[in-house]
Amino acid sequence: MSGAVLPAGFEALEPFVGYWAVAGVQQRRERRENASMDDIETFYNAMLALAPQAIAHLEGRQIVDLEGADRTLMELLLALAHASMATELHRQPRAPFTPWPHEVRLVEAPAIFG
Repeated sequence: MSGAVLPAGFEALEPFVGYWAVAGVQQRRERRENASMDDIETFYNAMLALAPQAIAHLEGRQIVDLEGADRTLMELLLALAHASMATELHRQPRAPFTPWPHEVRLVEAPAIFG
């Protein structure tokens, strides 16, 4: 993968890497909460269109062994889960009726992407 940002075939997702491809669950939540709905929906739609191919590309690989472009692709898939909460569940970047800003910190997640 010699320096590629994402694996071949996922170039359409490159504009989202800088903002959405972050390693921790806390950072992904913060990205969702701080993004506009337009930005979330743009990412969501682009990512959802390629999610089946991304899952197929990563299938059978050990998550702890992912690095480089493959790891970035996994981080985008994990960010899709956060974007889907905003688009499908809350219909806004943050959960309804929650104070903002807040001091909530997610402190435990899967070790490799937590």
